Amino acid sequence: MSRKPLFLDRDGVLNEDIKPYVSHREKLKLFSYTVEALTMLDRAGFDLFVISNQQGVSLGITPLAELEAMVDIIQDAIRPHGFEIQKFYHCTAKDSENHPWRKPSPGMILSAAKEFSFDPRGSFLIGDKWSDIEAGARAGCRPLLVKSGVTSDDTFTRWPFPPEHVFENLLEAAKWVVQTSADAD
Repeated sequence: MSRKPLFLDRDGVLNEDIKPYVSHREKLKLFSYTVEALTMLDRAGFDLFVISNQQGVSLGITPLAELEAMVDIIQDAIRPHGFEIQKFYHCTAKDSENHPWRKPSPGMILSAAKEFSFDPRGSFLIGDKWSDIEAGARAGCRPLLVKSGVTSDDTFTRWPFPPEHVFENLLEAAKWVVQTSADAD
């Protein structure tokens, strides 16, 4: 079985999203199901990539060292289960900069595809915001929405790029992805 890429947003998907930003390692609180969900996806043959807008760095709210420490915290949580996130892609540009990596642009997904030599079309993306869903759709991914973050109501029904499916959280999405992938094989 060849491994398949799967893209994940961070705040609101892997960990609690807080306002204005998850700016320091002490504020990073993984959901109770995050490690289980990621392990399930890894065991099902997915290479995991995190794509995350982190403009708090450019705004001077999140020190770059803290962003890197949060990557380490997530990797340390899953490493005992025998895997790691393949790579974390962060866009630290401000909204106003119109950076090609800043979601809803698909730049981080396309960069991962180029760097790791795969076609992102048909791969899954799990996010909690319209910008995640649009970035995934624009890259040809199958965008899945989780309501554990910013989007907790039905506003997604009015988005120009609607999600393929909606789940309460990452664990529910992971179960569906694993089952759907098994059925397709």
